Amino acid sequence: MSQTKSLFICVGDLSADRHAAKLIENLKKIAPNLEIWGVGGAQMEAAGVRLLYNRESLAVIGLVEVIRYLPKLISMRNDLIKQICQKKPDAVLLMDFGGFNLRLAQDLHRKSKDTPIIYFISPQVWGSRPWRINIIKKTIHKMLVIFPFEEALYHSHGMDAKFVGHPVTLKIKPESERSSKEDFCQQNNLDPAKPIIGIFPGSRNQEIRQHAPIIFQAIGWLQKERPDFQFVISATNQNFADALYSEMDRLSYNHLLSGKLRILSSEFNEELMAHADLLWTKSGTISLEAAVIGTPTLIFYHGSWITLIIFVFLKTVKWVGWPNLLAGYELVPELIQLDCRAEQLVRYTLDWMNVPALRKEVALKLKSLRDRLGKEDFTETAAQEVLKMLGLQEFSRE
Repeated sequence: MSQTKSLFICVGDLSADRHAAKLIENLKKIAPNLEIWGVGGAQMEAAGVRLLYNRESLAVIGLVEVIRYLPKLISMRNDLIKQICQKKPDAVLLMDFGGFNLRLAQDLHRKSKDTPIIYFISPQVWGSRPWRINIIKKTIHKMLVIFPFEEALYHSHGMDAKFVGHPVTLKIKPESERSSKEDFCQQNNLDPAKPIIGIFPGSRNQEIRQHAPIIFQAIGWLQKERPDFQFVISATNQNFADALYSEMDRLSYNHLLSGKLRILSSEFNEELMAHADLLWTKSGTISLEAAVIGTPTLIFYHGSWITLIIFVFLKTVKWVGWPNLLAGYELVPELIQLDCRAEQLVRYTLDWMNVPALRKEVALKLKSLRDRLGKEDFTETAAQEVLKMLGLQEFSRE
């Protein structure tokens, strides 16, 4: 490559860090001299990104939490704008994290209108705060979207958008490549002949505090009602596992560990989702992964009341769970805020576990949703679009 180009990238979420790292690996294969710098996480840094800030500096959720961190976020954004204007990258790539990245795009558009801005993984303007599409239209030069209906939405507003495929289609392995249920259970001290409930409470400390009391209470009740049930909680990392044990101790639920409760590393997430009889998942991408695998799921979420009131006021869709959004109807239950109670988890769990035919029917419908997420490699398609915006058409395959 004769030209040396520079790309600024800003990522705030753990999952986006993973997706960005795969995209960067593709970019580096095609344009090895491309300089990439900005905000990201450990996986992006390993892929060759020079980090100005670690994405954990942005890892806050909910309105209340954002207000608390607002001075820090404003200071960081101002510094990023200053450095972008000084270093003048050939393009800016923003990924997900709309609350921060859209404001960054607005500030950058005012300061440096000639810098092309690409947005990968669109803010959910179709789900809440639809007026944000006007901000996007004014500030973003190219949208790279992960749902086909998003491409159609942006085209209807006269914007340049391309559906590149959804990352989950690459993340989930074919069934033939997964370990068997027997091997998974043997490795993790589980009985393959007894029901398994897989639990995904979230990946942030706030989510542990919000969800742990509800989850532990439900497990306690179900252990008495159905002592054959086995419960497995996914822990993102050791710090997350330690926080779960701490909450268990604080809430006096240590006795659950003497029953059939396990806490496993997230490296087993896919096997757990595939081999569980039922999943409890926090609303978000994890529920989409469960849908692609085809395991019946109860979607839950409990947040601060201020955040919830604003969300309810601003949302424009009926459901929050990805399986239901893609299906267009309530395929799996959603237990949100007032409905996110231990008794509700217990009731739905017993209802579903007592009717295997219902779980089988829902599993087939969930698996059918995968075809709506595209069959292309999103990392390759997105990389080609980024190269075009960098002015490296000679390196992109038409």
